Order: sequence, then C-alpha cells, then structure tokens
Amino acid sequence: MLVGLCLVCGAHRAGAERSIVVEASGAPFDSRDLVAALRVRVAPDGAPLHVRITATDRGVRIDARGGARDVPLGGLTGAAAARLVALAASDLLLDDLAAPPVLPHHQPATLAVLGGAAAWDNAIGGVTLDLAIPRGRFVAAFEVGGGDAIGGPVELVAGIVRASAGLRAGWLELRAGLVAMPLLVTTGTGDQTMLLGAGASARLRVPILPGMHGLVAAGADAFATRSQYQLDGATVLTTPQLAPWLAIGLEVAL
Repeated sequence: MLVGLCLVCGAHRAGAERSIVVEASGAPFDSRDLVAALRVRVAPDGAPLHVRITATDRGVRIDARGGARDVPLGGLTGAAAARLVALAASDLLLDDLAAPPVLPHHQPATLAVLGGAAAWDNAIGGVTLDLAIPRGRFVAAFEVGGGDAIGGPVELVAGIVRASAGLRAGWLELRAGLVAMPLLVTTGTGDQTMLLGAGASARLRVPILPGMHGLVAAGADAFATRSQYQLDGATVLTTPQLAPWLAIGLEVAL
C-alpha cells in the first residue's frame, strides 16, 4: 500500500511539472543540470519547452524557439556551466520567464505634529503628537498632547490622550476611538480631574514632498463626565459634554 501511494504521489508531481526537453550534444554538462536550472527561471505552466545545446570552440550554442545564441563558458563545467547557459537563454525564452514574486508592501508609520483648538466655554488651545501605523487601508493611531485655556476667568491646563483606529482612502482618513483628558485647574482652591469619553475625526492628508503630508484635521470628543467650577457663588466654567476641535499640522514618514 505504501509503495502504491508513493507511486501515485510521484506521478502527480511529475504530471504537474512543465515539460522541458534539452538536447545537449557535446556540452560540458548533463542535460538534467540545464533542465533544473531552466525550471527555476521559467513559468511553471505553459507549453513544453525544447532547447538544443551544441558545443562550440569557446562554449556552447543555444537554439530555442527559433532563436540562437552563442555562450562562452570560460572553462566552466557541470552545474555551474548549466546555470550560466540557463541565464543566457533568458532572452530566447522571454515569454516563458517566471514572474518575480510580489513582495508585500507595508506603508511606513508616520509621526505628525498638530496645533489646534477645542470649543469650550473658552477655547482650549494646544499641540499634539500623533503616531499612526497603517496596514493596507486600515490605520491604528495614538495621540498625546496638551494645552491651556485661551482667556476666561479660569486658568487650567489640559492634557489629551487619544487611542483610535480608522480607514485611509486617498487623501482622506477617518478615525474613531477612546479619549482621556486630565485637567489641572489653578484658579481658586484648584482642582484635578479626568474627563473620559470617545471621539471621532476626519483628516485631510495633502502630499507636500515624498514622505511628507500637510494635515487638516477636524473632530469632536464626547465625555461621559462633566465638571463645574464656581467663583464667588457664580458658575464660571462647565466642561463640555461634546467638544468639537480643529487642528492643522505636518506629518512625516518614519
């Protein structure tokens, strides 16, 4: 039974291989060496190939598909000579050459610097660093930065952390993910708190130079919690439940 299975498997493998016939008259290598060297250079499927090799004073002459070429061997023999002849025969077998393997293309990660403002009772201006890792049409991103209130009765410093995923299509990129914003209020008795929520954004990536894009980004963060601050019994600031923001910046490939 085992012998029968081996014979069947061997027959299938032999049947799957493309037929390559080599006539090597007086060549300094065996025809099997040239068959093996040609097999790795031609497409695995297609019509049978017939190659004739004739010895010459300096090497061999190749006849294939109606064309001919003389190849000096410089004293090479055996498999080394067969590989040189197979390489020289490439232009005669141009239509049958095996296609080179297609290597996967990975887009590089990018790092961007953006400056912008978020719409609160008083705008929050700041700068963020944005690391994006694309994989095909998808992108994962991590953004961190900070800023402070622009004017208003309450002095505060705000951080921003966004972890998101999205899609890229040409110049457009769409993202959605989680948002954390630590706040430090220095007015009055002061306060420290953390706003948590989720956000979404759209980015326009305009090519400037190879590996460099200008960015225009717009989005909104929605927070699950809110904080209210008062001075002399009057409310002077309430953190927003929905905070639209706008930013511009520059992105470079890593």
